[in-house]
Amino acid sequence: MKKVITTSNIDISYIVEALQSYIEDCEKSKFDIALKMKDIRFLQELLDRYFDNIVQVGNLDEIRESLMRFQDLCYDCSRLKKRIKDHQRLLVDILKGYEGLNIKVLYDEQAWIEKHRNTLTHDLISVEKEILVIADNVIRLDQDHRNTMLHC
Repeated sequence: MKKVITTSNIDISYIVEALQSYIEDCEKSKFDIALKMKDIRFLQELLDRYFDNIVQVGNLDEIRESLMRFQDLCYDCSRLKKRIKDHQRLLVDILKGYEGLNIKVLYDEQAWIEKHRNTLTHDLISVEKEILVIADNVIRLDQDHRNTMLHC
């Protein structure tokens, strides 16, 4: 027989389902962040490889702004990853009975995570485009330079 405890007119079985759902959402978010971090590592490798050429050829103001946005993206990604892990740990502790339950706080945190995950996705797409365009221009100029040298 299933024991149902009512707290403030909220069915405990509903709360447990909601907590489990939030934990699953956190797992999905952690996976999503891991994929974004792979993209960020790729962009970092690209920047490391072509940085000298980028600085020599590109518009330094645009490059500086793109690099600042890239650094912000790296920070935001790490911060969100930590916040998701902390939130998931709290959810598990609540399920185990170690922590008190405040549904509004949990809901607000889930909403905050989702909002920032969506923002991070948007920012990653923007920064990725910027860096890829900059790198593509450098690679093209380098190829044009090599072709010119071969014709001489």
